[in-house]
Amino acid sequence: MNAQGSSRTVLFDVGGVLVDSHPDPHIIAEMLGDGSRALTSLVDQAIWTHRGDYDAGLPDREFWDRIAGDCGKPEPTKELLSALVALDASRMATANGQTLGLVRQLRQQGVRVGILSNAPYPIAKAIRRSEWGRLFDFFSFSCDYGICKPARGIYRDVLHRINTPYEQVAFIDDRRENVRAAELMGVQGIVWKGVEHARERLEQLGFLA
Repeated sequence: MNAQGSSRTVLFDVGGVLVDSHPDPHIIAEMLGDGSRALTSLVDQAIWTHRGDYDAGLPDREFWDRIAGDCGKPEPTKELLSALVALDASRMATANGQTLGLVRQLRQQGVRVGILSNAPYPIAKAIRRSEWGRLFDFFSFSCDYGICKPARGIYRDVLHRINTPYEQVAFIDDRRENVRAAELMGVQGIVWKGVEHARERLEQLGFLA
């Protein structure tokens, strides 16, 4: 997709901004062995311990094997691995309707919209194939770069791709450290606090009339 030559671009994070759901450690614990509170707690900890590597391109099998190993469970079978990957990606089927309303409003006013998010390959694929993903002009996922926000390299490459003066780019993320990294590149940063706050800030910054 050609993302060159336009002005005024707004980049959206996915988790916590466009999609509200998070991995459910209880369901995953049940799939790995049982739904006990102890295993659920171990699963939750293991997911976030290794999620950064997964977002940076770690293969599915290695990610889920690490989680199983941390929880004292055997390596997942091929069937279980497929089910775990599918469960995680299924969370991308729907997005927050109010946030999508803001995306549509930006598009109606001639603003280019894109996604800049930490995400593993299955999540990235699910977003690109989703119905709501069609609203976006381009996608930038950490798995394709081998690094995650807030590493500067991912912002630098995206800004090079869109070929827009940095001050005409806004980035919305629910993590302050990710927003700050974008601001240090010269981008207009917005820490996500809900749709109305984001809309107000976009109006103040001149991205919305």
